[in-house]
Amino acid sequence: MLAFLIGFAGLSMAQSSGKLRLQIDPANTFSYRLDHQFTMQQPELELLEGPHHFSIWAPQRKVVDTTLTIVGNELKTFQLRLPFSTEYLVYQRDMKTYSKEMRMMRLVPAAATGVSLVYTAVKYGQMKKAHDSLDDDRTAYDEANSPHAITVLKNETIPVHQDEFDKARTQFQVAAGITVLFASATAYLYMRSVKRPKPVFNDTEKVRFDGLGWIPGKSGGQWTGGLTWNFSR
Repeated sequence: MLAFLIGFAGLSMAQSSGKLRLQIDPANTFSYRLDHQFTMQQPELELLEGPHHFSIWAPQRKVVDTTLTIVGNELKTFQLRLPFSTEYLVYQRDMKTYSKEMRMMRLVPAAATGVSLVYTAVKYGQMKKAHDSLDDDRTAYDEANSPHAITVLKNETIPVHQDEFDKARTQFQVAAGITVLFASATAYLYMRSVKRPKPVFNDTEKVRFDGLGWIPGKSGGQWTGGLTWNFSR
């Protein structure tokens, strides 16, 4: 690689070289294009002295262009934290909004439906208990031998338990209706959420790093690319 780089520079063999150490964040995913020609990932390399152009990029980050001057027989360290690209920041914002909408359209209605089901089950239990009490009263009435006991059951106990049963039944019916409403809303919102497109990240900085460019126009714009051919051989 050293011989290749020195040969591509086209300088005399008498010219000295120096080392360059790149400390780029993110360290494991960055790439760079050296002097508009060679795409590399080595964090340390040796170059002929003089200025060298670098285009540095990493996924989700902006392309940073810089010129570094190499001094013969010296080690130069270059540190850079690549900023996040505008497209990635927009994508993160859209994903946050999308996730919030999914929670509102899926989890919240489902949780409300679950709570409503529990409430309906409680009301059903109360209605069943009131119904059992009323059945016990009727059985006691049929089996009673004392006129006083029959009068108490008929005029006091049974009417009270009948009112409790009617109230419990009404509460259960209301709870069941609310549960059906919540379940229907949950299903409807879930179907709508399925049709909601998930944000997609398009890394236009990678496209630019690879050599393409976007030219905006009246009808939206167009991609353009360049082709380099070395006729010196």
